[in-house]
Amino acid sequence: MAKFAHADVLDGGPLVVKTAATKMLLIKAYAFGDSLATVTSNKVAEVAMAAADMVLASSGNNRTLAIAAKSVAAAAIGGSGDHHVALVDGTRVLLVTDETGEAAVAVSDTCNFPTWVYTRSQPT
Repeated sequence: MAKFAHADVLDGGPLVVKTAATKMLLIKAYAFGDSLATVTSNKVAEVAMAAADMVLASSGNNRTLAIAAKSVAAAAIGGSGDHHVALVDGTRVLLVTDETGEAAVAVSDTCNFPTWVYTRSQPT
């Protein structure tokens, strides 16, 4: 159930993700801090991302980044277990969250990525 935000995202906020993310990946396993090579090797499915797929907003005093639902017609490989969703830009793993469905995915299955939200909270 590891979640992760790259140091550039922690420093620059959700705008870094919105402007840099080029792919959203469904991955079959993730350990905090995994490299892009490891994340890519665990890829079950991927979908292209653009800045228009992400919306910056406010929720109370916090900033949010809503990531649009996407679908990909065919999984590249099968996988089951501890799925995660990762946003990447070709050189960095920008943001990772847990995928809560944990359903097994077979090769050629349609993968539906739900809408999800990254929240950057006010300091406490």
